[in-house]
Amino acid sequence: MIRKVRGAYMTLSRCLKLLMTLFFVLLIFTSCQNKEEEKAGEFISLHELKSLSEKGTLLSWNDFDKYPFEDTGSGVYIRKYQIEGGGQLLVRGKSLEHQPEQMSIVEPNGKEREFTSEIVSEIYGLK
Repeated sequence: MIRKVRGAYMTLSRCLKLLMTLFFVLLIFTSCQNKEEEKAGEFISLHELKSLSEKGTLLSWNDFDKYPFEDTGSGVYIRKYQIEGGGQLLVRGKSLEHQPEQMSIVEPNGKEREFTSEIVSEIYGLK
């Protein structure tokens, strides 16, 4: 009878080890999958940037809601959005209830320029 108990214990122990191993493998794959999904939304794509630039002065803060940003303002709103391929889009204003007062692109080399459709096309080679 002791052998039967030991045999059952050994089988149970092996099953638990297998289940724990499978759990950790699934956990690792799930973590990797989430990181890939996050990376896709970390910046404004060039296609989206071009579309935003074509709206010009009609842009509102709501047009940027789906993009992650860094808030660098103090007393005013200055939001920095990363752009695909490098550079940032800076959107500035005194209130989120009114349209942004100023928008500019900081090129990968650090040069800041006005955010217009023509400038976007020139910097990123878009038509």
